[in-house]
Amino acid sequence: MEEEKSTAYLALLEAYREELENVDKQIIYIQALVNDYTRAKMTVEKLNEVDEETEILVPIGGGVFIPMKVKKGVKALVSEGADVFIEGSLDYAGEAIQRKIDELNEGLTRLNDIANQIRQKMEEISEKLQEERKDV
Repeated sequence: MEEEKSTAYLALLEAYREELENVDKQIIYIQALVNDYTRAKMTVEKLNEVDEETEILVPIGGGVFIPMKVKKGVKALVSEGADVFIEGSLDYAGEAIQRKIDELNEGLTRLNDIANQIRQKMEEISEKLQEERKDV
């Protein structure tokens, strides 16, 4: 009977371990998105500081930059989802990016809470397993 309990606890512990691994992968992915949006926001802020016509290097990803000439007051196209883009000022683009960063950070907070709950459950199960082994 005690061995069945131990087996059940071990199976539950393994299930939680897999769930925690999946949550950790989601956290890493969302953190990468936050980093990407943060770089985009920094780029928009720098573009907003240019005087008259200035040549800049625009990052397009993968360590590739394109030299471009930018004029003060340049507009940006901001993705609002599902192939919908809104043309707006660089200030608007920066605000839109910040909203996305905030949403992603809220998601990160929720995922970290979930990960902590899973870790707590895993610890409880580990303690129960240790108690079972002491009784044997």
